[in-house]
Amino acid sequence: MRIDKIFFFMSLFLCVSFAVLCWTVPFRDIMSFDEEVYVNQDENYNNFGDLVTTKYNESTQEVDFLLFNALKIHSVSAETGKKVYLGGNTLGFSYQGDGILVVAKNENANTSEIEAGDIIKYINGTEIDSISKLTETVNENADKFITVKLVRNGKNIETKVKPAYDVLTHKYKLGVWAKESMSGIGTLTFVEPETGRFGALGHPILEQNTRALLDVGEGKLHECSVLGVKKAVRGTPGELRGVFVRSKTDLGTVDKNCESGMFGNMNLESNILKDKQLIEVGGRMTAHPGKAQIYSSIDGKHIRAYDIEIIKTNYQSAQSPKNMVFKVTDNNLIATTGGIVQGMSGSPIVQDGKLIGAVTHVFINDATKGFAIYIDNMLNQ
Repeated sequence: MRIDKIFFFMSLFLCVSFAVLCWTVPFRDIMSFDEEVYVNQDENYNNFGDLVTTKYNESTQEVDFLLFNALKIHSVSAETGKKVYLGGNTLGFSYQGDGILVVAKNENANTSEIEAGDIIKYINGTEIDSISKLTETVNENADKFITVKLVRNGKNIETKVKPAYDVLTHKYKLGVWAKESMSGIGTLTFVEPETGRFGALGHPILEQNTRALLDVGEGKLHECSVLGVKKAVRGTPGELRGVFVRSKTDLGTVDKNCESGMFGNMNLESNILKDKQLIEVGGRMTAHPGKAQIYSSIDGKHIRAYDIEIIKTNYQSAQSPKNMVFKVTDNNLIATTGGIVQGMSGSPIVQDGKLIGAVTHVFINDATKGFAIYIDNMLNQ
């Protein structure tokens, strides 16, 4: 009887350990990239089994992960066969935030519960969508504690703050420096032909000092003129020096700023879409190490294809902007820019005639290398 109990508990322990192994390996932290360590999924996944790709129908495809080449412990599916307009245009983005972003605070003010990077949403129940609204609401409740509702790292927080009187302006202030709008330039990745839904950048626009993400309240898409290129050198990223005029006719609207990029709706009558090429979507199901091309407009006028080589690919399912690692092999691009520069984020990547992703980041110490996101993570945003 005693031996039976020992056998039972040993079997139970092994079953639980096996279940934990199947759940956590290798589809969480192990399957992520940093600049020094890469995970590559080849046809033979030596440590934990093989990868098997199965096409279920004309629009979806699935990759199964097999433990010990026998038990399916994870699968990744994606849409295939869809066609979109290929991007490559340099564009401008501007938007009013959903709330206002705290960039810094006066350490002497009574704002100890408010931190840089916080997004103020409400004061005493009043929605705050601009700095002028913040000033107005604070002074309507002068010389008393006010209730501030804010978002910090995705979490809702409520705190009470007593504004301070500013003898220079004769107004009560919260004691923070804030930003109500954001803007930037980047590259268009794709446009859906039926709806005009577009995706760009492949990563969010972040506030420069706090690196905080401000959600979009209302935004616009603009034509952008490239004035020149600051060439990348080791340790210093380059950039496309571009400008856009907000008062000119807008190309469309921007409604989302997230980890996968900037998204919105483009005017289907826009000249940007004139003579655009329709291309089939590939994504994570077709991407593989080897030759590919990025499409970008270095001069702001002409979209050209530049040769790259994809070094590593990854089947992670998380919404990561670092799904692939690539190296620029095009001598013309290297001579002009030094490699990947700021403003090229969102440049679509085409391999074997299919759109598989977009440029997102550059390696600081080697501008010829960069990260890319799978197009799967940008579609349907």
